[in-house]
Amino acid sequence: MGLSPSRTSRTILLIAVSTLTALVVVGLAALHVGERRDQRNAGWEKLALVANSAAGQFKAGQLQALMARFDGRDMVITPTQDARYYLLHDELQRGRQQLGNDALLHVLVFDSLKAELQLVVTAEERPRFRHRAEMGAAAVQHAYGTPGRSSDALNGTTYLLAFEPIVDDAGRVAGMLVAGIPEELVLAQATPVLVRNATIALALLIMGTVVLFRTAGRRLQHQEHQHQALRAQHADVTDSLAYAGKIQRALVPAPELYAVHFKEAFVIDRPRDAVGGDFHWMHQVSEDVTLVAAADCTGHGLPGAMLGAIACSLLNEIATSTPTHDPAHMLTLLNTRLVHTLHQQGQRRGAGDGLDIALCRVDRKEHEILFAGARRPLYWLHGGQLSVINGDRLAVGGAHQQLDRRFATHRLAYAPGDRIYLFSDGYVDQLGGPEGRRFMASRLQDLINQHGHLDMAAQGRLLDKAFLDWRGEGDQVDDVCLLGLAV
Repeated sequence: MGLSPSRTSRTILLIAVSTLTALVVVGLAALHVGERRDQRNAGWEKLALVANSAAGQFKAGQLQALMARFDGRDMVITPTQDARYYLLHDELQRGRQQLGNDALLHVLVFDSLKAELQLVVTAEERPRFRHRAEMGAAAVQHAYGTPGRSSDALNGTTYLLAFEPIVDDAGRVAGMLVAGIPEELVLAQATPVLVRNATIALALLIMGTVVLFRTAGRRLQHQEHQHQALRAQHADVTDSLAYAGKIQRALVPAPELYAVHFKEAFVIDRPRDAVGGDFHWMHQVSEDVTLVAAADCTGHGLPGAMLGAIACSLLNEIATSTPTHDPAHMLTLLNTRLVHTLHQQGQRRGAGDGLDIALCRVDRKEHEILFAGARRPLYWLHGGQLSVINGDRLAVGGAHQQLDRRFATHRLAYAPGDRIYLFSDGYVDQLGGPEGRRFMASRLQDLINQHGHLDMAAQGRLLDKAFLDWRGEGDQVDDVCLLGLAV
């Protein structure tokens, strides 16, 4: 029983409101991300201005003299120990007042003897004279002598950093002034903006929900009546397709059955729609003789499946009534009976329904394969060499060719370990790849040549994956059936 119209309307409206709410949340999130990005950039700009101003006021000569006098680590232990350090330290403190007490401001100098950046002057009360630099050292050393920006972490806190070169009167770089501020403080300014935007969005969402329930509800109830009728029709069609698929699966052998009569096997069966016109077929003649086939019927979906069911039934009938089981003779009989079954004799237009098929008779006692094909080939992997045995250029069924058709039988002497492959054209005709082109038979041949030494189950998985990768996100253009057997 379906939902009542009023309940269905409410469900649809709730889904619409939920979707609108999700879009609003996503929009707010996007705005918040953008606001955080803008605040981060603004923080960097402020740091760059402070660093540039402080570096311009910094006395490079005093810095160089300080470095020359105190050439060892921790030789300066208080800001007042040396007048030059005190003046430089005082300049950094003034810059720090513009950024806040949580800001970092220090000068790094590259020590060529130790090949490291050293912390020389800081805005902190306790000097760390000539200690190895940590905060921003990698970025500063990489861009030594040029302005820049980066971010780095110290004691679990991420800082935004900006750095400027300190240049003496001769234009030489005496050091790098680095200004930093905790990123968390900068991004906290985005929170009030988020609250404001969320309040506005909530008010608009409430208004939109009221309007939606009042105006769209009546229309939805009317459409539900039409939808119920369409759903009933669709259910009938779906049930029919499901039942057609059940019949089709009953007519073709289960993939596991091939492994009973052959050493190894794989089946790739991918109809384009719920059901399709391509099918694989097997008939056990005796303990040593087996008939196998792969066929491609005209059309797709239900029409193709109906034609496939007819062809499969005719093959079963011919296989039980033909004592020789010669594939060419069987195809001739299949053509005649299909034309009569579909009343195609004497017609010239609108009577092209038929099938292409590759049919093999495998005799394990005689180590012999008899093959006949109607516009389909047989791939034979013998001694590591792949051979393509083409079928006749005649289809089975349809009135567009002569009624009395004769097919040729190819006789192959196989060795243990040989493999054969029968398939419809849907695999090689699939469009895809980087340029949207056909897969092509040559690419399938290359895959078999490259991986034919693997067991058949592994080959099946590989070929199926190659098909799906080639198709990508595109649509499947035709039914696909590929049968691989180790004889």
